[in-house]
Amino acid sequence: MVQLPDGRLVIGTENGLYRHDGARITRIDAPDLPLVNRHVSTLAPDGRGGVWVGMISGVARLGPQGLEVIATGGPALSVRQGHRTIAATADGGVLVAAMDGLYTVRRDGSGWRAAPAFAQALRDREPSLADIHAVLVEPDGSWWLGCGRALCRWRDGALTRFGEREGLKPARWGDLLRTRDGALWARGQTQVARQAPGADRFEDLTPSRLGDSTVRLHLPLAEDTQGRVLTSSDDGVLRWQSGRWTRFGAEHGLDVGSGVHAILQDRDHDLWLGTAGHGLVHWRGYEHWRQWTRRQGVPSDDLWTFLEEAPGRMWLGTGNGAALLDPDSGRVDVRTPGGTNDQVGGLARDEAGQLWMATYSGELFRRRAGGAWQRVAKGLPLVFVLQPALGGGMWAGTDKGLFFVPPAGGAASGATGAPPRVVPAPGVAADRAKSLAVFSACTSPQRRTWFATSAGLIAHDEAHGVTTPAIAGLPDGLSIEKVACGRDGTLWVASRDHRLWRVASDSDGNSSGGSDGAGAWRADALQPGEVLGRRTVMALLSDRRGWLWVTTDDGVLVWNGGPWRRFDDSNGLGWNDCNQNALVEDAAGDIWIGTSRGATQVIAPERLLDPARVALHLTRVTRDQVPMPLDRAWTADWSAGALEIAWAAPVFRNRATQQVRYRLRGLDEQWRTTAHEDVVFPALPGGRYVFEARVENIDLGLVSELASLPFEIRPPWWRSAWALAAAGALAVALIALAHRWRVRAWVRRQRELEGLVGRRTAELKASYEQMRTLALTDGLTGAMNRRAITDLAAREIARARRGDAAVTLMLIDIDHFKRINDTHGHPAGDAVLTQLVLRLKATMRDYDAIGRWGGEEFLLVLPGLSMAQEQGRRRAQALQRCIGDQPFDIGAGTPLAATCSAGVVGVPPACDESLEALVARADAALYDAKHGGRDRAVIVS
Repeated sequence: MVQLPDGRLVIGTENGLYRHDGARITRIDAPDLPLVNRHVSTLAPDGRGGVWVGMISGVARLGPQGLEVIATGGPALSVRQGHRTIAATADGGVLVAAMDGLYTVRRDGSGWRAAPAFAQALRDREPSLADIHAVLVEPDGSWWLGCGRALCRWRDGALTRFGEREGLKPARWGDLLRTRDGALWARGQTQVARQAPGADRFEDLTPSRLGDSTVRLHLPLAEDTQGRVLTSSDDGVLRWQSGRWTRFGAEHGLDVGSGVHAILQDRDHDLWLGTAGHGLVHWRGYEHWRQWTRRQGVPSDDLWTFLEEAPGRMWLGTGNGAALLDPDSGRVDVRTPGGTNDQVGGLARDEAGQLWMATYSGELFRRRAGGAWQRVAKGLPLVFVLQPALGGGMWAGTDKGLFFVPPAGGAASGATGAPPRVVPAPGVAADRAKSLAVFSACTSPQRRTWFATSAGLIAHDEAHGVTTPAIAGLPDGLSIEKVACGRDGTLWVASRDHRLWRVASDSDGNSSGGSDGAGAWRADALQPGEVLGRRTVMALLSDRRGWLWVTTDDGVLVWNGGPWRRFDDSNGLGWNDCNQNALVEDAAGDIWIGTSRGATQVIAPERLLDPARVALHLTRVTRDQVPMPLDRAWTADWSAGALEIAWAAPVFRNRATQQVRYRLRGLDEQWRTTAHEDVVFPALPGGRYVFEARVENIDLGLVSELASLPFEIRPPWWRSAWALAAAGALAVALIALAHRWRVRAWVRRQRELEGLVGRRTAELKASYEQMRTLALTDGLTGAMNRRAITDLAAREIARARRGDAAVTLMLIDIDHFKRINDTHGHPAGDAVLTQLVLRLKATMRDYDAIGRWGGEEFLLVLPGLSMAQEQGRRRAQALQRCIGDQPFDIGAGTPLAATCSAGVVGVPPACDESLEALVARADAALYDAKHGGRDRAVIVS
């Protein structure tokens, strides 16, 4: 493996060459390359931003323009398999350990040329030069070689052989490494040797059980940024540090299959391992994050609390008892005080040096110096936190109160030698002390203890006892779940509503001071923004650097006054789900974090917030599927095809919050956001454009520099200057011709229109009358519809109200009409309704009116007819009788006899009743006619 300057990884495999940018792994060697065998033997940086690629079927070079297979003018060099069988030279060429010896590949005026590195006479004297397994080029131009079963050095035209006299046992030396301290390391199948700076001899540093079960062709050596040397073993990785080897394998979470073939530390200090059969392994957080789980002997992966007993001795409170850990040796000593395997909720040391431990089942244990754990109390509520009390004793914060264990010999401690008493918090009413839920606590350097409770912040000091300070800016009654004390007296607080606060003494008139004395306090909300979101805070810690650590149910947040940073399992955190109050800093400055999948030790955290590096690199620009330049401006003719731009932003951590903001100036000035690695612009019009894009990562707190690509698309021919000019002239001529034609046509049309207007006016009048008739007529019977008859009746009643003349309203309903429909069908009913209207119209006067009121009901308006006169009453009865005088022709069979009933209302002159009231009276009279035997008219005046 090799990391390119832009951050991408190049990976050589038995099946070809690949590139990894953090989002995806893509193949580099295109199918059309002239390669018989794509098995990659080795990779080496070329010193110019590219990579030399050694393959079984030849040599290639990966550069900005892609992969170039090197044609050397002769048979292809078959590169020997191994971790370091090619090496770049200062002249831009490369040394190649081929199957038949060492070759130099250099460029001359006509191309690349390969030649044996040594003269034939030297090769004849030293047959081992035909068997080269490793190549190392030194800055002074000398070469170190794994030659045969020895090491050889070529310097100033002389070859020196190193063997048993120089401390090297006969071996096939498969890798060579010059470390930053000047030492030379060599790795064989079963040996590791080191030549100290300036020494003539090699020292055997072979660890036990090194490669004793599998014969390997790749024997990697690598140096990390801290100067530690790494190499492979049968089951993992070995690291040389402080004069000894440390082995990392399956118990550390490394699954390396049949072994490690390649080791690379990237620029973010993570480790990458190429394995045999198990693919690519990413050791996240290699330098800073170390895990302690059941694989290392911890009794449970659920870590709830920590206590450093002494430097190098860390107590772990787990979901299955406690354990004492020595991080340097990796030894875990499981301790189960009193035989308990309960979940440990609190660990603390009091001012007398005694250790205390509380379990979630309510047990309290104490351990005096050099002694064993002893149960001193049980039956407590669920203990969230133990906090040493000022002046001696121990506070216990539980889900059902704040309790206190007095120091031995104190007034409240009981008789000497008796078990300590657990009492409600002194100075607080017992009922109130037991009503609090106490979630966390801390003691400031100014000797004040703070408790985060369901009722807010509570404080205790030796001068004032337990108090509830007034804190400006903090809402009353807000439940406080986490608190951390800073070295300057500042408090860091997390409330139940997912907010973080900075609380400082306001005694000096402002909230920026660090005094922890008595006086006013002020809270200011922090603004972690999207980094915190709706995550639940599990613990807070203000470390010796002044950094704020915030563990949550989804990762860890760190703030040093600059941009917030978030770390999760992609950085090396053992698990994103952190446990409450499981966050401490040890004497060395390391940070310990408890999660539901083990403990994470953050080593040397001062380097954790080093600025992250990321840059956006354009990787592909195509138009109509034709590649376009990536590194310079270009111009192309217009086409209807799409422009596709792809990029890479090599980041191997916190990719979940990574996004790209882009815009295409010349088309749209607005910035757009995408989580993808490409964008498509279909059928761009002609013009000048600049594509701009940058990477943003909220978790890493970074915004990359702007990447841009200018280009121009020529307009299509029909939008060129000459085409537009010709089109303009043609348009003027056409407009003139069109104008003349339109004038003539207009005159002719005017004449036609004058004749048409007269005819159309007459047609419109006739059409209007027809439409008016249709709008006022019932479509079935030809009578007025309800709206028309209502308007007419209202006008006639208005005339009667003015005293002009009487009017009569007559409401007619066909008797047993439902029976007609049910017996003879609806067509028969329709025929009866239609003929009823015809009979009434034949009997009515010309100025009488009939309208369909609804269903089988009809309203007759009879102007000038008075029901106060006998003649008028006879006229109304005649209209009712004319319906039943003759049967109705229903179109088939025997004519149907039918009668009707009527309700008649006379409206005398000057009547002030409304139309609705008169119709209601007519309807009532109709009702009486129906119930009086039907086939009759009931008249009311």
